[in-house]
Amino acid sequence: MVMVQNEKGVTLLEVLLSITILSIILLSITNFFPQMGMMNEHNRAKSQGVNEAKEVLVKWKASKEVREFLIDPTPINRPVEYKSEDNTYFYFNTSEQDFDIHIKIKKKSDLNSTPSKAHLVEIKLQKDHRTVSKTYGYISIDE
Repeated sequence: MVMVQNEKGVTLLEVLLSITILSIILLSITNFFPQMGMMNEHNRAKSQGVNEAKEVLVKWKASKEVREFLIDPTPINRPVEYKSEDNTYFYFNTSEQDFDIHIKIKKKSDLNSTPSKAHLVEIKLQKDHRTVSKTYGYISIDE
């Protein structure tokens, strides 16, 4: 059996230095946790917004009221969500699940063929005046 000849041990200064270094490392690691929580919340809101935007697009594509309005855009046929219009687009506003939804439908069809026409739809979801999600699609109108 070999005996250890050096029995000096660890000095108080070495213990304090190692505790200080470990504390600095642990404090720098713990700063990441709040940032990760904020990023997780941001990503959760973003994916919820994307799903909600797709659901709104599907709902508007299937809406008989919107189709009739695009065929005959008179004030009588306006959906309740109608806000305004310009030379190029119809604008609509609504809200669902804490989101403000802004819908823009192109007046003129992008598809110049018969028997159907396709109107571009842009759906933008905002939460606290910040854009969370934006999606595009087409509403097909059969003539």
